[in-house]
Amino acid sequence: MKRLIPMQNKLPILALAAMMMALLAACSANIPNPLAQDTPTPIPTVALSPTATPAVLSMPVAATGSESGRPTRALDGSLTYNAEILPESQVPVVSEVAGQLLEVNVDTGDHIQTGDVLARIDTTLLEAQRAQAEAGLQAAQAQLELATADPEDTDLEAARAAVRAAEEGYQRARQGASAEDLRLAQIQVRQAEEMVKLAQSAYDRISGQPFAGMMPESLQLQQATLGLEAAQTQYEKAQKGATADVIAGAYAQLAGARAQLARLEEGAKPEQIKAAEAGVKQAETALYLAQTQVDKANVKAPIDGVVAQVMSAQGSMTGPGNPVVILLSEDVKLIVSVEEVRLQDLFVGQPVEITVDAFPGRTFAGEVSNIAPALDAATRTIPVTIRPTGDASDLRPGMFATVTWQE
Repeated sequence: MKRLIPMQNKLPILALAAMMMALLAACSANIPNPLAQDTPTPIPTVALSPTATPAVLSMPVAATGSESGRPTRALDGSLTYNAEILPESQVPVVSEVAGQLLEVNVDTGDHIQTGDVLARIDTTLLEAQRAQAEAGLQAAQAQLELATADPEDTDLEAARAAVRAAEEGYQRARQGASAEDLRLAQIQVRQAEEMVKLAQSAYDRISGQPFAGMMPESLQLQQATLGLEAAQTQYEKAQKGATADVIAGAYAQLAGARAQLARLEEGAKPEQIKAAEAGVKQAETALYLAQTQVDKANVKAPIDGVVAQVMSAQGSMTGPGNPVVILLSEDVKLIVSVEEVRLQDLFVGQPVEITVDAFPGRTFAGEVSNIAPALDAATRTIPVTIRPTGDASDLRPGMFATVTWQE
């Protein structure tokens, strides 16, 4: 069943068709027929407004048999990446001790070997510390020898004599002065009295003079008087006997003498020997540290390489952690960022070709030596490390290189 179009909808269509037919008739009337004329009539030129040229986007050429979802490849199947040549390692050699740099033995570009002395630091203070540590070690060793050595007979006899003398002194302190001691004290008092009498007689002869107090006789009388007072004091102490503090002092001397004799007879205790041995080990460690500091005053190269930069000058002061030189290893590497979709085409040991602008037309052999375990989340690429496998002595860090390999 056909659907009927209402008349009100047919009117616009009929009007549009009539207008098109009128335009066609007008155009056919204005254009002459070239076959009906003897002389060809030139066709009028119609100026056309310029139109933009459509942009053609370059598309990669898909390899034969490429599967959906896999990256496109060039017809020859090669991959090419740009990278910068990097040193295998870059080591800042720093000072480990403080002091003044006496020598800097290298310059930029020098090739050095592991262990070469790059710079020397003043060791005056360090050597003094080492000498102090040596003295400490000698003292500790002497203490250990005393603790473990057997006593000599002379040492034992001297210790026994000291004990006997201390015992006698302690007994005298407890018993007080003997009759002999009192008699000697009385004699000293009498002698002091006679000295005072003689001095007094001499002073009486000059006492009438204006400056008698400044003459020698006056000084002699004073000295004699003081001597008499001292003798009388000693006599009184002898009569009273020893005080408690004197007795205690005598007993302390006796105890010390007995302890010294016991140490000599019994020898050192195991704990004392262990303490002496620990003192020796501590002194040895201190000497080792002091010697290490002296040795580190020679700043040595930790790797084979080339001096990239000298950071300190002769005569300047340096300290722990301050860089002296920067070394670059002579081995080089390249790191390229490969797209995630090409990860399945990579493997360690994959051969590559390296070219640099510095040597046009020359190719250096290399291989994939490492593939990073994780991708860069920002770029969705994976770092791939490439190392030369042949003679790469002409490749210098900082060169711009192109890496090509076959998939």
